[in-house]
This record gives sequence, C-alpha cells and structure tokens, in this order.
Amino acid sequence: MAKGIAIALLAVSLALLIIYGADVLMASSSSPESPFAERRGFLPFDEAVRGGAFGGGAVILSIVAFVISRKEYSPIVSALLIINGGLIIAGMLALIAQGALSSEDSTGALRTVGSTMAMGGILVGLGAWKAASDRKIVRSPRKESPQ
Repeated sequence: MAKGIAIALLAVSLALLIIYGADVLMASSSSPESPFAERRGFLPFDEAVRGGAFGGGAVILSIVAFVISRKEYSPIVSALLIINGGLIIAGMLALIAQGALSSEDSTGALRTVGSTMAMGGILVGLGAWKAASDRKIVRSPRKESPQ
C-alpha cells in the first residue's frame, strides 16, 4: 500500500517537473518585442510562483514518497527519484547553457540555480540510498513465523 502511494506521488512529481520544464522551454523560446519584456510560458504565473509550486512541489512530493517507501522493496521508487532529480539538474544545466544567467543580477540567479541543483542532487542521492537499502532488504533473511 505504501509503495503504491509513493509511486503515485513520484508520478505526480514527474508530471509537475515535465509541465514546469515545458513552460520554461516555451518561455525561453518566445521572442518578446522589447528586450526588457517578460517572457511568458503557457502557465499564468510568474517565475517565482512557477518555481515554488511546480519545482518545489515536485521536490516535496519526492521526499515524502521516499519517506513513505523507505522500508519497502521498490526499485521503481529509486528509479523515479533519480529521474526526478536528474530532470531538475538537467533543467538547470540547460539554463546555464542558454546563457540565462548572463544578466546584470547574475548573483541571485546563480544562487537560485545552485540551490535548485542541490535539490536535484538530494533527490538523486535519495534514489541511490533507496536502491542501496533495497539491496539490503533483498539480501536480509526473512524471519520465519513460528508455526
């Protein structure tokens, strides 16, 4: 039961990350008339709300899923944690590659990218930890109930 809830939370988290990434991609590909105009994606929120709701929500759901399933064997939970963390890191690397941090106030943006990449790294670490603990669960002898 807990494993199913964890997988559902991670699937929702993955969906949030995909929607958020698609919105950022759309916003970055749009060309505003003025260089000072705000680029907008398809979500009707500013960057801070999008990041908090979709990115932060995905991280929180992923951590909750890890906690729920930590004592149960579930390789799919490990894989989804690693995928979610990897998507976050890849998204930040894509922003860096696009030169999105070359604005005048790059210190704040650099701090945000660094902390976001750290969150992605934490999810990847939790996925690796879960995979290692799953191996221990499989290797440990099962206690036989007295008959």
